[in-house]
Amino acid sequence: MMRTLFRYMFLPLVVGFVIFAGTCLIEPESVPDMPRGIPWDKVVHFGMFFLLSSVSLFDYYKMHDGHPSIFRWVLWGFMIPVIYGGGIELLQKYIFTSRSAEWGDWIADILGSLAALTIAIIYLQKGNK
Repeated sequence: MMRTLFRYMFLPLVVGFVIFAGTCLIEPESVPDMPRGIPWDKVVHFGMFFLLSSVSLFDYYKMHDGHPSIFRWVLWGFMIPVIYGGGIELLQKYIFTSRSAEWGDWIADILGSLAALTIAIIYLQKGNK
C-alpha cells in the first residue's frame, strides 16, 4: 500500500515542492525581467497550479484504477492545490516577507487548478462514451 501511495503521489509532491521553492525561497531580485504587457507572474502561477492539479488528478485517477470517488478526486486534484496556493500566499505575507502576497496570484492559482479539473472532466466524459 505504501509503495502504491508513494508511486502515485511522488510527482505531485515534487511539483508542490518546486512551486514552494519558486514562490517562497527564490528572492525576487533573482527573477529575470520579462517583456511588459503580459502579467507574467499571473501566467506562471496559472501554469504551476495547472500542472500541480493535472498531475494530482491523473495520479489519483490511476491510483484508483480509473474509478476514484468523485468527491475525493476533486478534493485531491482541485481543493488541496487551491488551499496550498492560499497557504503559500499567507507564507509570503507573514514568513517570507521578501516576497509579496497578492490576491491576484491566488486567483491565478485557482484558475489554473480549475482549468486542469475542467479538462480532466471533459476528457473523462469523452472517454466514457
